[in-house]
Amino acid sequence: MPHRDRYLFVCTNRREEGHPKGSCAQKGSEAIIKVLKESLLRVGGARAVRACSSSCLDMCETGISIVVEPEHIVYGKVTMDDVEEIAIAAKEGKIVDRLVVARKTDSSKKEPEV
Repeated sequence: MPHRDRYLFVCTNRREEGHPKGSCAQKGSEAIIKVLKESLLRVGGARAVRACSSSCLDMCETGISIVVEPEHIVYGKVTMDDVEEIAIAAKEGKIVDRLVVARKTDSSKKEPEV
């Protein structure tokens, strides 16, 4: 498997109907991942960027969520209208700042042990 410069992890977690948190899949993330992969191909980014589906990313409150690596950022409230912009930005090594809902700012800090 070739390694890519960037990975986009799209939450496609599905909870049971009526769960108070809802889920990204219920909000349309399964369609987002499909179109994101198509967009990466169309803009010529598929060799450098890989869009992957993911289970829960613990960002339910932000709507459809995408974790961008290696930048360690999270996009939230992603809609179908954002997909092309995300694909182009990922290909170019840029961030769509208006979608950022979480960012790891200091990589020298250790995560708490669980």
